[in-house]
Amino acid sequence: MSMLESFTRKVTDTAKAAAKKSSELVEVTKLNMSISSEEDKIEKLYLEIGKTIYESYAKGETTSDLFAEKCKQIDSHNNNINEMRRKILELKHEKICPNCREELDISALYCSKCGTKQEIIEPPVVEEEEIVEKKCPECGSVVEEESLFCTKCGNKLEDGE
Repeated sequence: MSMLESFTRKVTDTAKAAAKKSSELVEVTKLNMSISSEEDKIEKLYLEIGKTIYESYAKGETTSDLFAEKCKQIDSHNNNINEMRRKILELKHEKICPNCREELDISALYCSKCGTKQEIIEPPVVEEEEIVEKKCPECGSVVEEESLFCTKCGNKLEDGE
C-alpha cells in the first residue's frame, strides 16, 4: 500500500469517525428536545389536574377518581423521559451513580464524586461495517465506486467490479 493510499485511508477513517460523533450529537440533541417536550406536556397536565380538582371542589364533588387518568398520563410521560435519558447515557457511553446521581464513564468502577462502587456495565458491542473497496482487476488499485476507468492504468472497469 503506497503512502498516499495509507494517508487517504486514514483521512477517510477519521472523516467517518467524525461523522459518527456528529450523528451521535444530533441524536442527543433530538432526545434532549424530546425530553423538554415531554416535560412541557407534564406541566400542562399538572395544570389540568389542578383545574379539575378545583372545579370538582367548587361543585362539592369528590376528586380522587376525576384526576386518576391525568396521573396515568404523567406516569407515561415520565417513563418516556426516563427511556430517552437512558438512550442519551448509552450514546455518551456513560452511566449514573446510584448514590449521588453523578454522570460517570461507563467503565468507571468507582464514582469520582462520592466514591461509591459502581455496577459494571458492558458497553454495547457495535459491529463495524465492512468497507468493500472497488479495485481495478488489471492493476489492483483502489478506485472510486462510480469510476468507469482506472485512474492508474486506464483499464475500463465493468459494472460490479
